[in-house]
Amino acid sequence: MPLDLSKLSQGDGKNIRVAVIDSGIQSDHDWVGGRLITSYQTIETKEDQIEVVETKPQDPVGHGTACAGQIRRYAPNVDIISVRILSPTLKATSSALLAALRWLPEISVNVVNLSLSTMRKQLALEIGLAIDDLYEKNVTCICARGYHKTGKAYPTNFANTIAVTYSELIESDLKFRPKDLVEFDGPGVQTRVAWKESSTRVVDGSSYACPLVTGLACRMLSIDPTLTPYEIKSAIKQYAIKRRSGWHQPWMDQVEKEPTTSNASSSA
Repeated sequence: MPLDLSKLSQGDGKNIRVAVIDSGIQSDHDWVGGRLITSYQTIETKEDQIEVVETKPQDPVGHGTACAGQIRRYAPNVDIISVRILSPTLKATSSALLAALRWLPEISVNVVNLSLSTMRKQLALEIGLAIDDLYEKNVTCICARGYHKTGKAYPTNFANTIAVTYSELIESDLKFRPKDLVEFDGPGVQTRVAWKESSTRVVDGSSYACPLVTGLACRMLSIDPTLTPYEIKSAIKQYAIKRRSGWHQPWMDQVEKEPTTSNASSSA
């Protein structure tokens, strides 16, 4: 059955696990709210292979911490797993992205946030197969549109992901983009986000709109954990259409506030 959007007031992300593939996450940032449960990173082995290993929580950039904070606007009690593939210069190899996606089915996650992408067509098929494996395990992948002006990026432009770009909206708002592989506009203009060393900053970009949609998906799953990626995409579309028509519920006011530790219970 379709999700009853009027029940969204009952959701807070509890018992839902989201993987953030990014630059790492600062575990003690107020906006992360103590919800980071595990951190991993990709490493190159002597055999020129890429492995994913458990590591200490850290974010030398702030980008992944920003994503975690944005997710918690909608889902303050979600469990967050950090998978670091980005360097301190916000660079990563497409092979590291592929390795992380292939590894994710080994752990229990419900949603994946990818505020990054690659334009390497040589790896598109393999990345697509990795996304298919996650889809088959009922894992929803939500991806940001890159800063490129032309061409496709992966896995953002695959139909079995949920793709997000950005425009000037308030944090609880969303726009549906019909007849476009990038289905949604999220809030991403002059938005304040968490950043490194317990700071915040005002930024623009799809990187920060994407995790808001991820948080909404986590909120939906905390109400009905049986929802498939297809059903989540449909529910997000209906949410966007209703919001654009003026629909508002009191819980949305909290989404528009800065997330803090007090918004969440302590993680296990």
